[in-house]
Amino acid sequence: MHRRTFLATAMGLVTLMAGFAPQVARAQDDGRMLTFGLSANVGNLIYGPSRGAAQFIVNQQLHRGLVKFDENGTVVPALAESFEAVDTSTYRFTLRKGLVFHDGTPIDSTTVKASLEYLARRETGAAIYAALSTLEAIETPDADTVLVRLSKPNASLLDYLADPNAGISPPAALAPGAVNWIGAGPFRLKANDSGVSLTLVKADTYYDKDAVALDGVKFIFYPDSSARANALIAGDVDMVDFVGWEDFERIEATPKLVLDAVPGPFVYTLFNTGRAPFDNPKVRQAIAYAINRDNVVAAAFYGHGNPLNGMPMSPGNDRYDPAMGELWSYDPDKARALLAEAGVAKGMKISLLTSSTYSFFRDMALSMQADLKAVGIDAELNAPDWPTYTSAKNGGNYDLAVAGGAPSVTGPVYMQAYAVGAPASSFGSYGYDASEIVAHIQAGEAIAGDEEARAEYAKAVRIIGDQVPFLPLAQRSQAFAYTDRVKGFRNIPGFLSITGTGYMIEKTSIR
Repeated sequence: MHRRTFLATAMGLVTLMAGFAPQVARAQDDGRMLTFGLSANVGNLIYGPSRGAAQFIVNQQLHRGLVKFDENGTVVPALAESFEAVDTSTYRFTLRKGLVFHDGTPIDSTTVKASLEYLARRETGAAIYAALSTLEAIETPDADTVLVRLSKPNASLLDYLADPNAGISPPAALAPGAVNWIGAGPFRLKANDSGVSLTLVKADTYYDKDAVALDGVKFIFYPDSSARANALIAGDVDMVDFVGWEDFERIEATPKLVLDAVPGPFVYTLFNTGRAPFDNPKVRQAIAYAINRDNVVAAAFYGHGNPLNGMPMSPGNDRYDPAMGELWSYDPDKARALLAEAGVAKGMKISLLTSSTYSFFRDMALSMQADLKAVGIDAELNAPDWPTYTSAKNGGNYDLAVAGGAPSVTGPVYMQAYAVGAPASSFGSYGYDASEIVAHIQAGEAIAGDEEARAEYAKAVRIIGDQVPFLPLAQRSQAFAYTDRVKGFRNIPGFLSITGTGYMIEKTSIR
């Protein structure tokens, strides 16, 4: 179906409120301040749970973990001056001397221990919980040394510790709902104009402060993608994230602007497995066969993406198996048959959670709504702003939900974070018990040989195909855009476009 035809029809079914563009005057003497048009209001930063791409970017300026990603997507030292694998289940981190938070509070091995143990609690709902679920002990033999011991080998632990949600935080942030603005990153918070902008300035406390060229970053919230693009074209901001796919060509055609687009994250559907009928795997399978993924790519990404019929994976990863990407297909007849087997009556009404903040979330939901209608399911869209959406998603206030994925790792181990159900994982379907899937994935991580490891991952993938704990739909092109005055910035390809690229701002300068 042509995109314009599809949207014209779908918009007749539901009307959603578009985001507004804040009117923030830009100072004429910004100097070395980077003005950044950010795709969402981050609300209050909370330690641990994932709250989307905009929060990742802000976290990467304010906070810092033991390690981080560099411009090539490689894990490199951060608060840890060095790290090593003592054995397959033990990692040693040696902290830099004189580390402090922005408020001057010292950071030592006990600080790190408290943060990691908090992230390892199931009730925290941390983005990296799945990776720390095998945490056995953290030892602090002295103020500068941290030994992390796991009950099972995890070859991807360092990648997870580079996740923006894994920054080491002060004791006051280690409580559910506690605000988390004070960190150990390259910038500190100067001003918070709630709902409009954040102003960050260079932190004199940062361990690598001499390498930071910018005096600060001003984030201005532009929830509407067209408004973000217009602000960049007009010169109101130096850079924007999450360029709308409808604006790719317009930005490329504008002199002195750079469109930095790479193959990026994936989008998927969540199920509330604590509610009938989505506690029934047959119903989840039916949804997998009901959705036309080509329409999702056309409607949400203007063709700048690829449909997914299984698990997204990097072909360059040594443990990749093409069969992981071949689990479902578009087959409405099979979807109807599965619904009939599950005893689901035609005309069943459900709620479909999306968000008004990102237009592609809205357009995905509209595409899904039409497909679900075709197999006898009436989906009513609920499209709040981003903070309300994340609260509803993480709290299970939905039947189906549109979501986006940006794993911190490129190998198959990433799947466990999406299989584990919320509230334990902020990426997963609410209430889903993924213990069998996780057992196979962790067994694969514990095996040195790639071929033997792939056999364990294959067992996990087969369960995912049958149980459908979450439903990948498409991999999208992901773009930042900026004026050619911005130097040193690079959009990291693949999943790390979301979880790694924000680290590049400390390497950025303005000519």
